[in-house]
Amino acid sequence: MTGAVQVLDDAQRAGLAALADTLIPGGSGLPSASAAEVHGQWIDRALAARPELADAVLAVIGTVPEPVAGLGWLADLDRSLADRFTFAVAGAYFMNPVVRRALGYPGTAPRPLLAAPDEAEFYLDDDVLGPVLARGHVFRQPPEEPAR
Repeated sequence: MTGAVQVLDDAQRAGLAALADTLIPGGSGLPSASAAEVHGQWIDRALAARPELADAVLAVIGTVPEPVAGLGWLADLDRSLADRFTFAVAGAYFMNPVVRRALGYPGTAPRPLLAAPDEAEFYLDDDVLGPVLARGHVFRQPPEEPAR
């Protein structure tokens, strides 16, 4: 598993599975979050891609009231934390190829740009690009980053 980082222990993964199922219970041909293994390799990959979300995931898992009755308490507690947690869980869920296939989403892949015949003429008919072409090339040097 290239690029994956494990930040959760087994108990935290079990807590994440319960929370993730509250967020994504499954149905209509889609698996629940735990059935899609969000709490396993997929959260590891999501956190490898966005390591700044690890603190939010761990914080939420650490503040779960027992038993998990929903995530309304989380949004009331800290909306920003709730947003980051749900973003991480949803990202992990949609990384799973089983979920993407069930949705009919093939993932990102290069696709050739197919321009319609005479499409360029359509945009040039009203001289929409005239002012841009008349202006000529414009380039501004980006500002220097301050030294850290």
